[in-house]
Amino acid sequence: MVVQNSRWTPGPPGRTGRPWGRAAGAISVVPPLLLAALSLGITAGATRWMPGHHPLNLLGAGLLVAAFLVLIPSRGQPLLGYSASTLLTLLYLLTGHPPGPIFLAPFVGLIPVIASSSSWRVWLPFAALGGVALATVHGFSGGNLLASSIFLGVWILATTGLGLAVNVRRRFLAEVTARGQWAQRTRAEEEGRRLAEERLRIAREVHDVVGHSLAVISLQAGVAEHLLETRPEEVREAVSAIRRVSRQALGELRVELASLREGSAIEGTAPTPGIPEVRELVSVIREAGMQVDLALGDDCLLVPAVVGAAAYRIVQEALTNVARHAGAGAVVTVVLGRSATALEVEVVDHGGTLAADPISEGNGIAGMRERVAALNGQLEVERTGTGVRVWASLPVAP
Repeated sequence: MVVQNSRWTPGPPGRTGRPWGRAAGAISVVPPLLLAALSLGITAGATRWMPGHHPLNLLGAGLLVAAFLVLIPSRGQPLLGYSASTLLTLLYLLTGHPPGPIFLAPFVGLIPVIASSSSWRVWLPFAALGGVALATVHGFSGGNLLASSIFLGVWILATTGLGLAVNVRRRFLAEVTARGQWAQRTRAEEEGRRLAEERLRIAREVHDVVGHSLAVISLQAGVAEHLLETRPEEVREAVSAIRRVSRQALGELRVELASLREGSAIEGTAPTPGIPEVRELVSVIREAGMQVDLALGDDCLLVPAVVGAAAYRIVQEALTNVARHAGAGAVVTVVLGRSATALEVEVVDHGGTLAADPISEGNGIAGMRERVAALNGQLEVERTGTGVRVWASLPVAP
């Protein structure tokens, strides 16, 4: 933006332009001017009724006003302003002028000294020296020891109270800043934890989808290879099954990859599989040549979606492991039953054509444990003869 016929141009966002800087400077001048005018008026009026004091002359008025005005140019050096205001007040008293509101000038000058000091050891000597000097000159010029003692006591109490107030405010601001930083760190840590959990979830889903699909494809390819010489007409069915499983796996991978893009979605993607899809899952495994007996009650369908998704993935991973380690000749029993408080999933294979390998806690079993732990459930994986039994209990709302 360009402004013609002007001496200034707006600065970058967040910076103060010159007119605003001038306005801020003018506002900071107002309090000393108001205090000077108020003190001058009160002192000039009070001298008419104060015995023993001559009316305020031009020198006294100038010293009184100057004691306040020296605070204006010393905003960046508060100690200099306080010292100058104190000296002018002392000179005002030594020239025989009456005490009164002029004592506000050094006290007002002391405020930024206390506010800018990091410790009471910095400002307290200057405050005490100024108070003693003012009380001493006040006592000698007025000849009233009691009045000077009272002034010194009030000065000490006022400066102590001001110091405590500044200290309390400083600690309060420090605590607010610390809490803000702690909250920011907490938000960053929470965001990092959520990102880690999301990455783990996606990795688990991709492992289950890809592992299961490749296991089924391997079984179907084995069936096709076996039938190629004897019954070539049935090879078409095996190839069709491979194509169907591949398409399903690609669809599920598209869903997971879409979740990586914030705020993006792919229309037409299938929802997360659950209990109803277990029957289709078993049907695909049966087509690959594995004998699977399924027992699934209708009451199992009435479970929360997150529980159903976990149960589906557990059955899927268990069948995938059977296909990998037991082969197409395995006989598997899948049982899903619901009690009043939990959904129980049991997958048992009774051995197959392949050798019985020792159970190793790979990514598949680790993924099942993570799913069950997320629901505060229980998981058991144990060998039964030449086969393996997988049992899980997933809590549901009663």
